[in-house]
Amino acid sequence: MPTRRGGQVAARVTTIALVALGVVAVGYLLFARGASYEVVLSLDNASQLVKGDQVKVGGVSVGSVSKLELGQDARARIELSISDDSIWPLHRGTKAEVRSASLAGVANRYVALTPGPVNNPEIAPGGTIPAHDTQSEVDLDEILNALNPQTLRDLKFLTRNGAGALRGRGRQLGRALTYLDPALSQADALDRELLHDQGRFARFLVESADVVSAVASRRPQLEQLVTSGRATLGEIAGRDAALDSLLRRMPGTLREGNTTLVNLRAALGDVDPTLRAARPVARPLADTLGLLRPTAHDLRPLVTRLRSTLDRPGSGDLIGVLRELPPLERSAVPALTSATATVDDLIPILTEVRPYTPDVIGGLFNGFGGTTGGYYDANGHYTRISFQSSTYSPEGIASLLPIPSSVPGLTGYERDNTARCPGAATQPAPDRSNPRHVAGCDPGDGPP
Repeated sequence: MPTRRGGQVAARVTTIALVALGVVAVGYLLFARGASYEVVLSLDNASQLVKGDQVKVGGVSVGSVSKLELGQDARARIELSISDDSIWPLHRGTKAEVRSASLAGVANRYVALTPGPVNNPEIAPGGTIPAHDTQSEVDLDEILNALNPQTLRDLKFLTRNGAGALRGRGRQLGRALTYLDPALSQADALDRELLHDQGRFARFLVESADVVSAVASRRPQLEQLVTSGRATLGEIAGRDAALDSLLRRMPGTLREGNTTLVNLRAALGDVDPTLRAARPVARPLADTLGLLRPTAHDLRPLVTRLRSTLDRPGSGDLIGVLRELPPLERSAVPALTSATATVDDLIPILTEVRPYTPDVIGGLFNGFGGTTGGYYDANGHYTRISFQSSTYSPEGIASLLPIPSSVPGLTGYERDNTARCPGAATQPAPDRSNPRHVAGCDPGDGPP
């Protein structure tokens, strides 16, 4: 019995100890796990947040709004109690946005957190996420209040008739929204960057207003620009075939242009020393060109007339004359080639004949077969007459037989004068200007 009773006591003590341990464990789980991480938001306005609104990360609830009050900087001070220790602690760069769960309610806001990089410094418990990392909710009423009455009427018309326009196009609309989401995300990021530096953004808006005002002051010129642009676009649209052909040829042209630019780069390297050497004369050249400006202005009418001379309607201009040259070339080139060959053949003959030109002239004017020359001395004028003939006798001129050398002829008859020098048909001049000694002639063949 004692043994049995002692065993029952031990069992009861063990049971009580186990129950106490379980209570401690449950209390630890309830109270230790229930501890929260506090962080404060600084917002421009509370955006209709109330105590108890959820705090979410990636759409999952991690805590709630525990307190709202007005801070010393006239901003809303929102205390968040985060119970999910898996995101403890938050780091600098954490973003907080107030969002609406839907458009149907009013007080259905929640705080969406985007934790910052883990390599940034930690936000201590009770720390603050600064205002430049937070964003309040933009209510639909604020957007509508910013619209003028005409825009509101158009928006109502669009809302009422949008259902009919979208009926049966739900799938296409869904695909469009799917593709629109990245664009909206980028627009949201752009909006954050713009609001991050409000000073520059405000200056940009002010300067943009100045630009718009300047443009508005030139309304006639702007209207003319728009009209001219419309006419230009119309002309371009009317020449779509030519433009298409041009675009098709553009790749080859660009390749050729690339090759040309590569070669030009090497050429510029070669020209660079010349440019350096020409640098001292650059300013005098600029002054010279400035002085030539009036001359260039006066030359404009001359250039206009010269252009009409070079190219004008019809075939009477220089270009028309040049167009007639190819047919003329086909006839003139063979003729000139033949004339060149003829001249080449005549040059040796003319070279031989040239020294005897005075004798030929004397024969033409004084008669062949004899030469008369006027002389003058103390007795007055007199004439010397000399006869030249061949070996045929003048007495037997009809005979084809030469006169024998034994037959007496004229006084001073000479024979075999076949190498007479030019100008040797007369007596030698006192200044020795005749006869002219050339290669192959005999100065002794002349009158006695």
